[in-house]
Amino acid sequence: ISSEDFLVIGGKDATSNEIVVKKHTDSGDIVFHTDIAGSPFFVIKTKGKKPGKATLQETAIATASYSKAWKLGITSTEVFYVNHDQVTKKAKSGEFVAKGAFMVYGKKNYINADLGLAIGLKENKVMAGALTAVKKHCNNYLEIQQGKEKKSALAKKIQKKIKAHVDE
Repeated sequence: ISSEDFLVIGGKDATSNEIVVKKHTDSGDIVFHTDIAGSPFFVIKTKGKKPGKATLQETAIATASYSKAWKLGITSTEVFYVNHDQVTKKAKSGEFVAKGAFMVYGKKNYINADLGLAIGLKENKVMAGALTAVKKHCNNYLEIQQGKEKKSALAKKIQKKIKAHVDE
């Protein structure tokens, strides 16, 4: 969810990227990705409305933050977005598109995004994304910064602070 109340969904690996793009992307939706290998795909569900600058930026931040840029310690990267019909599994002759990957044709729109995430609870469900979006929807949230701490240790700390189940 963005700060403008658009639903934004994203993948985290090849399988979830396939599901997000193939099953949850409809006409008019906007698809986000980075040029970094292994990047997630994020989708703004537009429902015929045009998202504002804040939603585009928040989605770019989430896309960049869930990419390998976070693990590499990169603090800012470019994210592109395209219309849903520019994303396909159809490759050029002689090319192969792996699971979780897609071909993107046509003009790409780029946004520079500083990496940064927040995580909180909204109606007993975990919400994660750009700080501005999480802050709007969650009373109880934490801002997460890049570091060297193990995911499992960090997840336990977050669980205690926001009182959510660690698997969420």
